[in-house]
Amino acid sequence: MSLPTVLISHTPPDEIRERIGEVLQGAAELVAFPEVAEARRVDVLQTCRAVLTYHPFRDLGIDSLVQLKNCGLMQCLTAGIDYLPLSEIPDHILVAYNAGAFAEPMAEHVVAMALAGSKRLRIEHGLMKDGEFNQFVPTKKIAGATCGILGFGETGREVARLVQALGMKVEAINRSGKTNNPIDFIGTLDDLERVLENADVLVVTLALTKQTDRLLGAEQFRQMKSDAVLVNVARGEIADEDDLYAHLLTHPRFTACLEAWWIEPVRHGKFEMKHSFLDLPNVIASPHNSGMTDGALITAAERGAQNVLRFLRGEEPRFIATDDVKMG
Repeated sequence: MSLPTVLISHTPPDEIRERIGEVLQGAAELVAFPEVAEARRVDVLQTCRAVLTYHPFRDLGIDSLVQLKNCGLMQCLTAGIDYLPLSEIPDHILVAYNAGAFAEPMAEHVVAMALAGSKRLRIEHGLMKDGEFNQFVPTKKIAGATCGILGFGETGREVARLVQALGMKVEAINRSGKTNNPIDFIGTLDDLERVLENADVLVVTLALTKQTDRLLGAEQFRQMKSDAVLVNVARGEIADEDDLYAHLLTHPRFTACLEAWWIEPVRHGKFEMKHSFLDLPNVIASPHNSGMTDGALITAAERGAQNVLRFLRGEEPRFIATDDVKMG
């Protein structure tokens, strides 16, 4: 009996193809769509059992998606899939996002930003350039402080592990309000106000959905401590751009560490801001690169392939997108 076909919608680098092949060895035949002869493309599309992809609409085209008659799983290699119009994918295909694909490097980035913000590194660097030497201005103590984590999934749990090693308490929010991890509090979005009020550092790792779009606005920022540090490594849209900028202007001790932006090149084709965040001393910025460490793309591909393997073995695949995912 021939092996089922797993279609990669793009041509991956050799090291990524090899890692995916190692995971699926003996369970599937791996085929890269751009390498398929034109005459065979319809047959490959109609018979493949799963698709590994970054962007199926760009790589395959909308007309090809309707040919995926035997496909049961579309495994995205990105952690977030809010940029995809999921309603245009045939109903019989499960769509899985790659939760935790970059959890470890992202968590390291979160801690780096949280420490930099808490210790006023950017602010004091700028002041020293102007001749100020604020040796006795206090900074925020991390040990004993509280880290609030909005989105206690794969990345959120890795953040918790690192900040707990620094002596921080952890209060978190997820969909179920339950976790097996030893933290100080777990709740749902109904408990948002409690977490906001207690957080010395607030980390956003939530998926962008209809419920989380503009979740943090003027009212929520007012509920936070005046010297809190906000670290957003999820999606810019979870925080209202206008309200955040206004809060930063009126609360100079509040710090925003922005890794995710409202208009970004990968999702929107350009980088653009409505306000001059980068001119504010209480903003620490990075170009949504927290996951880009050596080997990270290989690890992400391996994790996506492992979910495909679960599906091919008849097991329930993980991280299936639900109806509340915000359409791209």
